Amino acid sequence: MTGNNTPVFFIRDPLKFGDFIHTQKRDPQTNLKSPTMMWDFWSLSPESLHQVTILFSDRGTPDGYRHMDGFSSHAFSLINDKNELFYAKWHFKTKQGIKNFTGEKASEMRGIDPDYSQRTCSRPSSAEITRSGGCACRSCQRRKRRRILSTRST
Repeated sequence: MTGNNTPVFFIRDPLKFGDFIHTQKRDPQTNLKSPTMMWDFWSLSPESLHQVTILFSDRGTPDGYRHMDGFSSHAFSLINDKNELFYAKWHFKTKQGIKNFTGEKASEMRGIDPDYSQRTCSRPSSAEITRSGGCACRSCQRRKRRRILSTRST
């Protein structure tokens, strides 16, 4: 399962995913990330506005995996005991509260211990022995497909 710490994503149309990933790669001429490529994509994809506002908010970098919520990127198909198909997205909610670094502290921690988030999951400090969270499933039932008749003449 892949996921993110925000409940929305930049795109809804799977065909746009390749274009989105291209904006995250480095420019082949300069080997630098291109803000122009990112903003071009975002401005041409109005559905990305919600995620962009979250990305550029003042919420900061999460202080480890324990202090952030997680959301599955993909929808999964689940079948219940009545053989009904549902699509589901997983939400992992922390019970320890959302806690974020400031920009300065995030930069400092990145230089000191780039594996900080992983390390805090595997070795809890004495002050934070409890590991707790909850998992919820957001689902919707599959609608019956409508048959679309072609009106095209040959």
